[in-house]
Amino acid sequence: MQDETEYRPEGHHESQLIEALEPDQLTAAVSKPLPRLQLSRSMRIVLWVLRVFVLIISVLVIYVFIESLTGKS
Repeated sequence: MQDETEYRPEGHHESQLIEALEPDQLTAAVSKPLPRLQLSRSMRIVLWVLRVFVLIISVLVIYVFIESLTGKS
């Protein structure tokens, strides 16, 4: 099969660069924290709505599970 690599102007595929690092270089490169992603206001609102939804659904699932254990129908 043909090697489907993404074109990069640098001329090297990212996995080739990672494989060329020595273990201590790889550890140093991976241990650097990434900067916080700057999200738009609308995206932050969507993520908060998703968090609230997951919390409500979790409470409902726990409630139904406990009700089914007690045998009350």
